[in-house]
Amino acid sequence: MAASPVSLCLRDVLEHHLDGADPHVLTAHDRLDRPVAWVHSSEIFEIGPLLSGGELLLTTGLGLAGLDAGTRRHYVRDLAERGVAGLAFEIGRTFDAIPDQMVREGSACRLPIIELRRVQPFIEVCRRANTAIVSAEVDDLRLRTRLDAALHAELTSSGGVAGMLGHLADAIGSPIVLIGSQGALLAAHGVDDDRAAWRIVDGAPASVTITVRGREIGRLVAGGSHRSGSRAEALLDLAAGPLAAALTRAGTRGSAVGARLVEEIVDGRPIRRADLLARLVSSGVGVRDSSLVVPVAAEAPDPRMAESALARTGGALGGLVQATVDATVYGLIVVPSAPDPVGQTARALEKAGSAATRSTFVVGEATGFDDSAPGAGLSNALTVSLRRCGERIALADTLRRDAPARRVFTGRELLADAAAHTIGAEVRAELTALLAPLVTHDRHHGGPLVTTLDTHLRHGCSATRSAQILHIGRQSMYQRLDRIRAVLGFDPTEPDVAASMLLAIGVHRADR
Repeated sequence: MAASPVSLCLRDVLEHHLDGADPHVLTAHDRLDRPVAWVHSSEIFEIGPLLSGGELLLTTGLGLAGLDAGTRRHYVRDLAERGVAGLAFEIGRTFDAIPDQMVREGSACRLPIIELRRVQPFIEVCRRANTAIVSAEVDDLRLRTRLDAALHAELTSSGGVAGMLGHLADAIGSPIVLIGSQGALLAAHGVDDDRAAWRIVDGAPASVTITVRGREIGRLVAGGSHRSGSRAEALLDLAAGPLAAALTRAGTRGSAVGARLVEEIVDGRPIRRADLLARLVSSGVGVRDSSLVVPVAAEAPDPRMAESALARTGGALGGLVQATVDATVYGLIVVPSAPDPVGQTARALEKAGSAATRSTFVVGEATGFDDSAPGAGLSNALTVSLRRCGERIALADTLRRDAPARRVFTGRELLADAAAHTIGAEVRAELTALLAPLVTHDRHHGGPLVTTLDTHLRHGCSATRSAQILHIGRQSMYQRLDRIRAVLGFDPTEPDVAASMLLAIGVHRADR
């Protein structure tokens, strides 16, 4: 269900339309950002059935005079149950103070009760506030119409997803972040870097899921203050449909036969080995008994970016079939027998995907054709491999927080991070304690020691290579390593502890 746009909230009415009445909030102070659909005044005790929810009710309490405490509590409870935004009670005419039992009931029901300590004509308040509400609703309708038109225009232009996010950010007035179905950061508008984007995701007040055929394919997140959360969600919801179309539209898919084959494999449909090979050949992919098939999964702001990079890679290596399933691009690259087909594919993707700066690729382990059984064993193995690559996109994206320039990761290098999510509580606590001195140092001094150690261990403890990746001098690298040893009290690069340190860093990354 779409969120309702916010025209005015209770706080706005108090500050701009009831300010002359000297309002004092007595209950539910945390609910002042509730939307106000209308401002209404009434002295009728049984007003509840006439209200539809969202109203700010103004009263002098005349209809409550002479009633017992239980009846007054029922009055407050009935208003809360009907979704009234608040009760503004003018004192000095009928009551010198709002009855205590009403204040207590309002607190229990979380209904904002506002004491009005000076006289301000209710007809004036209603006229001004309701005019503002209607005006804001008209402005909101115009804004939604313009945004809808701009989003659909981008579907047929070169702007694509990036252009859509720009229009959405302008409409909401806050940064926008797009997260893929596997948790990868796909695109952002209005932020300086990926770290800023993740801060928005971690603390954003407004987000909506993007779904296709009942399946979640991504999530839109808006930054900004909590007061704008409902309005932002309404605009995010408006954008979800066009973005779903942009994320799932056909791109550089190549053979339709091959695309259908990949879709069926991802879906887990069993395919006999002979049929699988025949369909690969029908897709234009040459297959020999010595050939190897390398699974790849990718996410990008526009799937066509990843599809294009995969098409160039497949063309350079031997052959490719690919398909986009729920905004994730899956591919099977067939390569000749090679000493390291995974590394070869990863290197080729790095070259082919140089323009896809926000794409994230995960390359799985190669599978051979010559030793596969005649049944559905090969297709079942490829299903597991492709799905595993897709699931590990989120892990790869966490590594990109510290190395934004990286785009291509192999499944084998992500194994330590994958294992970190499955480690038992006792061992997890030990690993956390192992790294704790470095984490504490970084937190207090803003230092990059954990990232430095992670990079160094992942690159074979080569100071030269690590310094290049971290964009620092080799001497600075040596100084950081000395500091790491001093903080930990031991050398974490020694062969007997290096594996444990990598797991400890993986646990730390998983818990962030």
